[in-house]
Amino acid sequence: MSSLLLKLTSLRQGPTRYGLAPHKPILLLAVIEGFEKGYQWGREVAISEELLTSFHDYWKILVDTGNDANFSLPFFHLGSEKSGIWQLKSFGGKEIPVTKSNSIKSFRALRETVECAVLSDELAQALQNSVSRNEIKLNLLERYFPEKTSNLLKSPVLYSDSVKKDILYDPAENYARKVIRKFEQMNQVEREEELILRSHIFRKAVLEIYDGRCAISGMKLEFGKNAIMIDACHIIPFADAQGDTISNGIALSPTLHRAFDRGLVSVNEDYRVLIHPRLTDYFPEVGISHFNHQELHLPNDSRFYPSLEKLAQHRQRFAFSQ
Repeated sequence: MSSLLLKLTSLRQGPTRYGLAPHKPILLLAVIEGFEKGYQWGREVAISEELLTSFHDYWKILVDTGNDANFSLPFFHLGSEKSGIWQLKSFGGKEIPVTKSNSIKSFRALRETVECAVLSDELAQALQNSVSRNEIKLNLLERYFPEKTSNLLKSPVLYSDSVKKDILYDPAENYARKVIRKFEQMNQVEREEELILRSHIFRKAVLEIYDGRCAISGMKLEFGKNAIMIDACHIIPFADAQGDTISNGIALSPTLHRAFDRGLVSVNEDYRVLIHPRLTDYFPEVGISHFNHQELHLPNDSRFYPSLEKLAQHRQRFAFSQ
């Protein structure tokens, strides 16, 4: 364990105008949280929305410099550590695109070429044990963030929780204004990561409000923490209105999500399902036409019902007649 701790507390940190880059230890703390929460359990570390969100949560708590919170940088550069604790595995031998300074070009480039990072056996085994995991976490905090460690003991409001609060309770127009203003202050990489983070939190919030149940079919299936078979569907696409508020969301099964997005199905002002009259359902018993005029399975709290205004816009967009 002492050998591993030495490797983790001797990370190479690139110089920046604000001091040594804090990105690598922040990412490792996010990976540790993945093991704690159960979405990470083996050697392979996927470029997941959960990991990205955890990275930004730790960043907001522990970093107060002007460094950009760029997730792709540590995910890529940890692979160059001589200790071998972190190795990159690319898709089918794809070449990872880099800049002239030998850094990853973008988050999108990382996602398109890198399948995952592979932890060393020593690190993976240590992180699977709660005692050694906590020891690693404490050593990372004491080595890289000695003056900020106390912040974690004060039960801080996580950035993801503040975004979730906005999604649940902000009026749609106010939320859109805040997001637009925030994006105007970000560079391209920051905007890309922020979009993914907000989409992830939106999806989790919608599924929580609907208790993981499809609002049309009532289906609810789970197979472990990473295989929930219900989607969070935007009524009006985010790109059209920056609309990640809960009233612009509805939980649907993948088939009904596709049908909703393509205008095969909609919802009327009484929260009843509408099937488009032009739809030909050849096998109704296993299709979707039998849902016509059925009441939605709505959230328990009426504050989180789908927006009637947005549902009307959806019907208008796809020429529904009631």
